[in-house]
Amino acid sequence: MFVRVAIQIPSPKTFTYTVPEALIPSVSLGKRVLVPFGRRRVTGFIVEIQPEAPQDQELREIIELPDPEPLFDPDELSFYEWVSRYYLHSLGKVLGEILPGGIDVRSDRWLRLSGKAIDSEERLSVVQREILDRVGQCPEGLSLNRLRRAMGKKDLYGELRLLEMEDLVVSEERLNRPAVRMKKERWVHLNRSIAPRKDLTVKQRAIVTALGEGELPVAALNNRVRNAAASLRTMEGKEIVRLYDKEVLRHFGPVAEIGSKGNGIILNGAQSAALDEIRRYMASRRYSPCLLHGVTGSGKTEIYLRAVAEALREDGGVLYLVPEISLTAQLLTRICGRFPEGAIAVLHSGIPRGARYDQWRRIRRGEARIVVGARSALFAPVRNLRLVIVDEEHDSSYKQEDRLRYNARDLALVRGRLSQATVILGSATPSIQSYFHATEGRYRYITLPTRIDDRPLPKVEAVDMRFQRDDQGLTPLISRPLIDAIRETLEKRKQTLLFLNRRGFHTFLFCPDCGHTFTCPNCDIALTLHAAEDLLKCHHCDYTAKSAVCCPKCQGSRVRSYGAGTERVEEEVKQRFPDARIARMDSDTTSRRGDMERILRDLDSGRIDILIGTQMITKGHDFPDITLVGVIAADASLNLPDFRAAERTFQVLTQVSGRGGRGEEPGRVLIQTFNPGLYTITRAQGHDYAGFYADELPLRRQLGYPPFSRLIALHLSSLQREEGKRAVTRFGLEARNLAKMVAGSAVDVIGPAESPLPRIRGRYRWQLLLRGKEIRPLHQIAERLLGKGERNGLSIQVDVDPVSFM
Repeated sequence: MFVRVAIQIPSPKTFTYTVPEALIPSVSLGKRVLVPFGRRRVTGFIVEIQPEAPQDQELREIIELPDPEPLFDPDELSFYEWVSRYYLHSLGKVLGEILPGGIDVRSDRWLRLSGKAIDSEERLSVVQREILDRVGQCPEGLSLNRLRRAMGKKDLYGELRLLEMEDLVVSEERLNRPAVRMKKERWVHLNRSIAPRKDLTVKQRAIVTALGEGELPVAALNNRVRNAAASLRTMEGKEIVRLYDKEVLRHFGPVAEIGSKGNGIILNGAQSAALDEIRRYMASRRYSPCLLHGVTGSGKTEIYLRAVAEALREDGGVLYLVPEISLTAQLLTRICGRFPEGAIAVLHSGIPRGARYDQWRRIRRGEARIVVGARSALFAPVRNLRLVIVDEEHDSSYKQEDRLRYNARDLALVRGRLSQATVILGSATPSIQSYFHATEGRYRYITLPTRIDDRPLPKVEAVDMRFQRDDQGLTPLISRPLIDAIRETLEKRKQTLLFLNRRGFHTFLFCPDCGHTFTCPNCDIALTLHAAEDLLKCHHCDYTAKSAVCCPKCQGSRVRSYGAGTERVEEEVKQRFPDARIARMDSDTTSRRGDMERILRDLDSGRIDILIGTQMITKGHDFPDITLVGVIAADASLNLPDFRAAERTFQVLTQVSGRGGRGEEPGRVLIQTFNPGLYTITRAQGHDYAGFYADELPLRRQLGYPPFSRLIALHLSSLQREEGKRAVTRFGLEARNLAKMVAGSAVDVIGPAESPLPRIRGRYRWQLLLRGKEIRPLHQIAERLLGKGERNGLSIQVDVDPVSFM
């Protein structure tokens, strides 16, 4: 027997191995396999079982099969292969991204001293002497990776080869244990076939009594009978009990009770009509993409949950995607209040890797039929998939911006088509692309035009910051109308949400005497001040430095700040409202597991009066006591170099506005802006999606951007600026020649140009854009350009259907 194996390397090539006789019964498509690969041993994935070997090839044997059961089946493999082809990412790399993390077994090169005496240290270089010193400190050996980190050098091969030739160092390959493995627990079982014995001690009789109720984990038995472990060994020798290991599945953790469970809700007319239409599509058992367009607070979640119940009645499986981890807590309260907890699995990056691995296996076995999670949950091996829900489908968080640059919303449609399932894309502010497809008839269009119980949408007011001044005559961070509105809300004992999409205390520090800006040494971007920690931080590479009081360039002491972040907003609100209970929700305050749920629980229970946050507070949350929403800087996202800037600004303003007025009290929204007459602002004021779409679509058509074209971005980078610029210029010429050869004038090559963030993590960055009506020629050109970039000394990353251009 032979197997074709995908290995996690950039090449699309797969490799054939022979299967030893002893492993043939255990071989199955979808299992991991440990194989020799060059001088190493690595984990691969079986993607095909072949009865015959390829001709004229000398094949090596597989070493081990770590999994008792497959991680994917042929249908799921077909989907993963589609992902590999579409996003121009090797199948091995795709599988490594998709499957649970931390399960790989791989070998590493280890070094130890040979014991041979050194004749003369004068013949050794400084680096060689340091290698010998560090390896000598570890008698059991030192891995090459640890040695590289300790010395701060990547290329040590030349020095090591010379040390090995001198017989001073011995290297060997050792297997590293995977970080995530099956968890087992020791259990004890009473042997009832043996007659009761009279020679038992008091403790042994207590153990027999405890086990009379059934088998128990040894840890649980120890809680009942003190120090039972020693007695168990004696009893096992007398065959009174049997000790054995039992697999324990790690759960996704306790569900935080946040918000109402929503049971007993009576649908209004629009909800009933929408649900009936979705049920008809589900009953057809054909691929049915739907756009559920409902204003904020219109009851989309209730329709989702009733559609989930319909899928379960038909013995089907469900994928329920949300864009942010923060949304899963409130959603799980409702789902667990409606469906058996054992039927639910949760997958997202906030769950420990061991629990994610066990959840994956529960899903694969069909034990969990409802999978809830962020974008990576899309790949879960759901049995008999009947329904896919993509909530807040417009959200850019569905796009992964590194490694495998996939869009979970787009792939949800692909997965639904391959499974002949119903796909619901839901949003109050659908992406231009999705709404365009709905108007063209590619998606079924379902609308919820009003809020439940006929509650009014919040009143939205624009505060013109051009005419706002504080006591010093400067433009204030928080305008007088917003301060007055916060005070009124506090007096009514209601809650306020303040939104600003910037972390930190100030945007940056600068010296007004010489103009020096405090920037990151690794990235061409200003450092952000975090005043509570007295630190300057880079939000791109995590560089950190102490805040400065003197300019390092001119030694001047007039260091000033410019701009504002959530931390500064929090400070100013605390000064103005010292008795209010104020919290901040951004990536700094939610970095530890459980922080986000704690903040949302406090908001839900009324222990927070004012919540200040970034974009994570704008999405999907439903708290009835929030009656005031303030947008601190509505114009910030309008100035990004992105053709979707207006769309994203309209979406975030409409979404954050929709957090207000969801209870009995009407909501009010104040948007601080320097451009109150701009169509993006005025349409958001009127909750007018159709009007915004009518304004935006002609601009897209005129400029030739999606939905009227397809795009592939090529991100180029180099450690050397000048060499990189020359290589990028050559690359651009090759791209234009190739585009002309492949597609004539059907493909536009835009750039290459320096990226808006020209240096990140020490690498200089450029980007090139391929644009055309059809994706196929763009794929062909990008695929052929990949090798050319590497030959030019450039690192190149392909981004199909790009969302960010930073």
